[in-house]
Amino acid sequence: MFGVFVLAMAATTFFALFPTVHRSQQIAKEEAIAQQMSQRMLEQLQLLKPSDITPGTLSQLNLIDPNQTQPPYSFTNIPLDAGWRFSPAQALRNGTGTLTVTQLDASSVRLAITIGWKSSSGKSSSITTGTILGGYR
Repeated sequence: MFGVFVLAMAATTFFALFPTVHRSQQIAKEEAIAQQMSQRMLEQLQLLKPSDITPGTLSQLNLIDPNQTQPPYSFTNIPLDAGWRFSPAQALRNGTGTLTVTQLDASSVRLAITIGWKSSSGKSSSITTGTILGGYR
């Protein structure tokens, strides 16, 4: 009788872990998608010269949403490739992206990309990555 009780407790504990494991996998998947998106955006931006980081050029290259004049620039449905995984609004729940441009000396610019979304549990999440273009040292 005691053995059955211990077995039942172990089974209950084991099966109670499934929702937690599933939620952890979902969070990791969302973070991986956001990281891939921000990395792809950085790769596209690193192909440009610091002088090309203007609203007109970025909008023409579909790297930011149209009709923006001042940073931070937003991007929601950006076709970096044919794949949907590079569009924050389509790949992530309530997904948004912002590109912050800061002018530095030595004709350089600092670029910060923030991807934000609402996780499957309803919590707001975001990641931020960045780079510097130009001869800043």
